[in-house]
Amino acid sequence: MIAFDINAQPIVFLREKEGSPKRLLPIWVGIAEAQAIHFKIQNQEFPRPMTHDLLKNIIESLGAKVTSVYIHSIQETTFYGQINLAVNGTELKIDSRPSDAIALAIRTEAAIYVAEEVMKQSGLSEDELKKIEKDHLKNVLEEMDEDTLGKYKV
Repeated sequence: MIAFDINAQPIVFLREKEGSPKRLLPIWVGIAEAQAIHFKIQNQEFPRPMTHDLLKNIIESLGAKVTSVYIHSIQETTFYGQINLAVNGTELKIDSRPSDAIALAIRTEAAIYVAEEVMKQSGLSEDELKKIEKDHLKNVLEEMDEDTLGKYKV
């Protein structure tokens, strides 16, 4: 799922497949990476390969396969990830921004893994996310002046 924060910055939410309640991991990404992820999720095709499609094509042309991607750590506000490749029976670990790793994973149908420590540090339950959204809306409404609110009928 992709959403936007109050400053219109894109956020990719990764949702746990297992566990109860399921946790979400919000990762702020660049606009280009958000578009790359969104376009693929929506099965939008382009006449020429986009950057992550090109990367997939190069990897496959070299006889390699993306086996998974792994978001392994967070330092301050920066997430760190890796792309795991199988090449001639050898496993390679390539340092990557999580946004690029996710965009590549959805193109290659590779699994996306997140370290438990990262989920503990930055993950949110769906209830926590709903509360944040509700609190944000409440703050926006409280900060609106009465003249603006008076223009709209309820």
